[in-house]
Amino acid sequence: MALIGANGGLIGTQRSANINTAPGLWTANEQVLLRRAATWPLSSDPNFSSVSLLLHMDGTNGSTTFTDTSSNALTVTPSGNAQISTAQSKFGGASALFDGTGDFLTTASTSGVAFGTGQFTIELWLRLNSLSASYRALVATRPNEGSFSDGFGLGCSSSGEIYMYDSAFRATSPSGTVTTNTWYHIALVRDTGSALRIYSNGNLVATSTATNNYTRTVMTIGANASSSEPLNGYIDDLRITKGIARYTANFTPPTAAFFDA
Repeated sequence: MALIGANGGLIGTQRSANINTAPGLWTANEQVLLRRAATWPLSSDPNFSSVSLLLHMDGTNGSTTFTDTSSNALTVTPSGNAQISTAQSKFGGASALFDGTGDFLTTASTSGVAFGTGQFTIELWLRLNSLSASYRALVATRPNEGSFSDGFGLGCSSSGEIYMYDSAFRATSPSGTVTTNTWYHIALVRDTGSALRIYSNGNLVATSTATNNYTRTVMTIGANASSSEPLNGYIDDLRITKGIARYTANFTPPTAAFFDA
């Protein structure tokens, strides 16, 4: 249901089907015109066919079943004590809990995380239990901590920086971008021309370029593939979109769980 906003506008799920237009406030004129065209409010993701992994992290407390609701329906295998927790959630009443001692998830092999040199968007909700003395991985496709040539990682540092690395540290946000016991929407986007952007709660916090060819077909969540740099915290509503840069400017973070169609 839309909410009435300033100047008589309506707050909808997304301002248009254009992937580069973020959620926000609809003017009264906009909503009239688009209702006539039956294009608002959206009830599905116009780019769902490009979603290669979608994990809502929903389920019963302690469950080790992680369901991919993308059209790929990938098998996701937990390691260590990675589990569903109802102690914290952004949406749906549950999230994935990683205790910082070897917990992580591994996807089945899929071309959906082998981005090559093309566009992609990785986004998730993050809540840290602690900022440890070392780097912690959020998602990664590199095979181990020392291999960067054809994979990458997205992580956070002990000072609350969000960073992306492949053969080098490509983009790093300012210290204090994230802290403990708070939910953050984190997005990593690569656009045309190898432009990299990191967003925290919809705000651009780091930019760089990456020309590497990412060919790895397995993604780990909550640690690197070798179980190094394990996360201590929660992840909710993780979505991987291949071939599309969903965000190219500051945006309003999602206010509901991602669409399953």
